[in-house]
Amino acid sequence: MPPDDGWEEHLCRRLTEQRGRGSRLNVIIVAEGAMDRSGKPITCELVKHLVSERLGFDTRTTILGHVQRGGTPSAFDRILTSRMGVEAVMALLEAAPDTPACVVSLSGNMAVRLPLMECVQVTKDVTVAMSEGRFDDAVRLRGKSFENNWNTYKMLAHLHPPDTKSNINTAVLNVGAPCAGMNAAVRSAVRIGLLPHTQTKNKTLTFMINSFTLL
Repeated sequence: MPPDDGWEEHLCRRLTEQRGRGSRLNVIIVAEGAMDRSGKPITCELVKHLVSERLGFDTRTTILGHVQRGGTPSAFDRILTSRMGVEAVMALLEAAPDTPACVVSLSGNMAVRLPLMECVQVTKDVTVAMSEGRFDDAVRLRGKSFENNWNTYKMLAHLHPPDTKSNINTAVLNVGAPCAGMNAAVRSAVRIGLLPHTQTKNKTLTFMINSFTLL
């Protein structure tokens, strides 16, 4: 989803606001293949030049490459790959000479088989939608999970702290044994709590997050 026109000013304004609140470090993530509404590429070098020239901030560029794929797999990752591997083997064993090729995918929490050519066609449809500037259609074609993640990102990423300090006290309690995903859940709860429309005067909000609900 390309940013709106004028994204340069928006980016610089956010960085300036963060610096004004005492934050001395910012990390800007540029997606591979990022572009603006007119199809012009947005590269990390472009962003670096923008920040350095307009704001005078010391800016450095790092290309992650395969580094971002080198993390330790979580329990969810290991279980998911095992289940999808089993489904792929079962599809092979059950296949007949006239069985169409399939792709093992995830629907909800279930491993399912989807026709290969339908998946290829959807991929082509996404490419066509992007080239024609139908970005909302491209998001929809990528599936409900992608669309939900995109909406969640927009809600959590663009915070506008209120001008006046709230009287709310927030406590986050981790209950149960440690498990993967707790840090992300706590951060999400805190960021949602910081949203202006969730703040109510003279209230104390308590988030009790049970680690077992994340498994």
